Amino acid sequence: MRPDHYKLMYAFVEWAGKQTYVDGIALIGLCADDENEEDSNLSFLLITDKKQKLAEAILHQFSFESLEQASVEEYNKLTSIKVVYESGIEADYGIANEDWLQMPLGNELGASLAMGFKVIWETDELFDGLQRAISNYIADQTRESFMD
Repeated sequence: MRPDHYKLMYAFVEWAGKQTYVDGIALIGLCADDENEEDSNLSFLLITDKKQKLAEAILHQFSFESLEQASVEEYNKLTSIKVVYESGIEADYGIANEDWLQMPLGNELGASLAMGFKVIWETDELFDGLQRAISNYIADQTRESFMD
């Protein structure tokens, strides 16, 4: 992970950890690999029972750098906030309720999570089921590639 990504990650985790309604934080995609220094976005998965409140707080209360650009999109049960900060760092904040963790992994989501998934902070082994689903997805993809 790039040094500027570490700086954002630590600042965000410190801030989010003080929000009583945040139940879990994970990194997803290429940025979840400490060895990867590719120019990929920093992608967070956040679990909360107050999605709208957390989305507003990220956009208006989390003060890392000035926002150059921000967009919010809804994908089924996931709210996605894409942010470009003043220095050019790009971050994705995926916000979901706990029931989102029980959804089956489709090809696009499964592939994204298979590229990298790292739990940063959680309550009560919140991400355990998702981690098992990711392992099963990877095993299924590996079996399919051997059968081809």
